[in-house]
Order: sequence, then C-alpha cells, then structure tokens
Amino acid sequence: MNERKPVVRLFFAKMKQAFFDLSEDERTEFMRTDRGNLDALGMKAISMINCSQFTSEWDYIGIEEWPSMKAIKERERFESDELEVSKYVEYRTYLGAPESFDDYGKA
Repeated sequence: MNERKPVVRLFFAKMKQAFFDLSEDERTEFMRTDRGNLDALGMKAISMINCSQFTSEWDYIGIEEWPSMKAIKERERFESDELEVSKYVEYRTYLGAPESFDDYGKA
C-alpha cells in the first residue's frame, strides 16, 4: 500500500459494563488519554454516529482518516498494550482507502 495515501478506518463500538463501572474521573482520564493518542498520531475524524437510541448492537460507528499504515499499527499497539481498550469496549475495525463517489452512476 502506498504510505502517502491516507488510510480510512471504520469502527463499530459498544461500551462494556467495565467502562461504566469506572469512576467519573477514571472515565474522563481514559477518554483524555485516548484522545491524546488519536491527536498525536494524526487521526482525523470523518464521522461519528451515536447509534445507542436506535439499536442495541453498537453504541457508536465511526469513520477515521489516518496518515499512514504506520500510524494505524502504532494506534493498534496503543489500544492493546496501553489503553487496554478490549476491557472496556467491544469493537470491530475495518481498513480501506478513500475513493470518490462523484462519478458513481454517472454516464
């Protein structure tokens, strides 16, 4: 994959009870630490969708743009080793490349 082309990551997330069992200060710190890493690695949020009022399957669906696969790999390491996100969030991610929709269905 060309490292100069951004990588799009689609994620689906559902908060686990362990997240809600954290104190308010602990939840705030978790989110602050998470956001700091996202910003440091150059993630740009394309869209965040709150699904919690419409389905019980996922709380959030998001689309992120990352500067490179190197940044994605570092993010995955951070999520696993430092944030231990799987304790607090059930999630799935999918990677892809941006593509224009402008000419879709046009002659």
